[in-house]
Amino acid sequence: MKHVRIKALQEALINNDLDAYYLNTSDYHLSEYVPEYFKTIKYFTGFTGSLANLIVDREKAYIFVDGRYHIQAEKECYEGIEIIKLGTKGALEASDFLIKYYQNKKIGLDGKRVNINFVKNLVDHKLYIISKDIYSDLVEDRSPLIKDVLKEFKIEYSGVSRKEKINNLKYCFENKAFIINDLESIAYILNLRGNDILNTPVFLAYLLLYQNDIYFFINLERLNSELLEKLYEDEVIIRPYDEYYYFLNQIKKEAIILDEHRINYETYLHLFKNNHLIYMPSIVLEMKSIKNEVEIKNSKLAHIYDGAAMIKFFYWLENQNKEELNEYLVANKLNEIRLGYKAFDLSFKPIVAYNENAAMMHYSPRQENNSQLKNEGILLIDSGGQYLEGTTDITRTISLGPVKDIVKKHFTLVLKSMFNLSETKFLSGISGNQIDILARKDIWELGIDYRCGTGHGVGHVLSVHEAPPNIRYMHSVSKTEEMPLKAGQIVSDEPGIYLEGSYGIRCENMLLVKKDELNEYGQFLKFETLTMCPFDLKLIDKNYLDEKTIKVLNDYHKTVYENLSPYLNEEEKEYLRKLTREI
Repeated sequence: MKHVRIKALQEALINNDLDAYYLNTSDYHLSEYVPEYFKTIKYFTGFTGSLANLIVDREKAYIFVDGRYHIQAEKECYEGIEIIKLGTKGALEASDFLIKYYQNKKIGLDGKRVNINFVKNLVDHKLYIISKDIYSDLVEDRSPLIKDVLKEFKIEYSGVSRKEKINNLKYCFENKAFIINDLESIAYILNLRGNDILNTPVFLAYLLLYQNDIYFFINLERLNSELLEKLYEDEVIIRPYDEYYYFLNQIKKEAIILDEHRINYETYLHLFKNNHLIYMPSIVLEMKSIKNEVEIKNSKLAHIYDGAAMIKFFYWLENQNKEELNEYLVANKLNEIRLGYKAFDLSFKPIVAYNENAAMMHYSPRQENNSQLKNEGILLIDSGGQYLEGTTDITRTISLGPVKDIVKKHFTLVLKSMFNLSETKFLSGISGNQIDILARKDIWELGIDYRCGTGHGVGHVLSVHEAPPNIRYMHSVSKTEEMPLKAGQIVSDEPGIYLEGSYGIRCENMLLVKKDELNEYGQFLKFETLTMCPFDLKLIDKNYLDEKTIKVLNDYHKTVYENLSPYLNEEEKEYLRKLTREI
């Protein structure tokens, strides 16, 4: 039976003479995480995950989700919506699905919410694309957009001034214009932060750089007099956010650089007839992914703060009767401790998942839907904070009481897999897809795989997911997994085992890519672990560890104690001493 909201969307596409309509989870800036205003897939399908694609034709509705969300989509989606589980046999990506089943059909989509490359691929395969928003009028009680005043991200945290970043970019253009849609890049360049997206301190804006001018499209009420004066001093020209497309229409006979994966299709439609478009990856992505010395120093401190908060949380949890707790209460307590310590925000909504719930990689407890804890089994906690010094992301799987031997075996091999990657030394030029196997080989020997990447980049007081660092063997549309890892980048290391209906296990540390020795074979690189938090020794079965990994674990725990103990009271310090004892 079709849900009333899907029916309304089908009626709208018929009224607009369309054969099908495509909708994704992005916003006008192609963000991964978006303001509530843009959560239209949630409205039409019930699915709350951060990534999905929806195709609705005159008869049916299909939602496309990757391995992180297979179970979640089954639980959340309205009746009548067919779930396409990407990564399973025969499952097509949304674009391939459109190409296969809608040849020579009229496909509607919102050109502001899809990138240029996505549409060009469909057009090349003989689909007739119409850019039109037919859904907004259907969404009831839509959340308003944020209009709070932006904040300056000071030089003691950014390490490089706004003026210097702008000048560095202008130097690269050689009389070409350069358009930026993605919010993290804009916040990075301008050393500004906002709160438009939950847990990601960015703001809705567009940026256009010429050789001599930089145009900043932002709602004017978001800049106070002090910020306006500073931007004026740095020769930034302010224009209203809503004038962006009007401004593009005035541009004629310019050479314009676009990243077709990060510029929306509507921008292309306003430029392609009258200008020479040059497609190339955004230089800003690599600039902001390579942290400078100030950012690195601050990030290390942020991870120490975060580790201290985690110990305070674990100490609290250790002294509770687990039977009186549920996942939602635990998540709220973790948030309370982190935000009451040093963090000004979370970096994402925490995952607190007990036993079988942890098999859903991006499960998040809600007050009306979560599990009671017991004094047995395991609890997976994936969380992070936004600090002025940096952004953190950490996962720990802990025991709440007795666990089965197979759980210990799996935990131990996941932990070993994490260290297999973090302890590797590799030549400059090596990419994420070339080292991904290091974190999977011991898990693969069990005949098990995890349907997600092993590592993602992390921004500096920006998004917890940052390109280009990407450690995965699976192909992605942007192919960032094929880009070499660079010294100064921060990347996660998070292998796991997820058994539907039983349990999920993940261990995650953040790693800094550093230069190692330079010799006749080239420049070698290595990882330095930033995350400072112990692993649950009660879940380790030494029978599955070699002597090298045991030494690595003991050395890591020694470092954790040395870094965190100055930030703890005596009871917490003694508790940490027990957690970091040698095995």
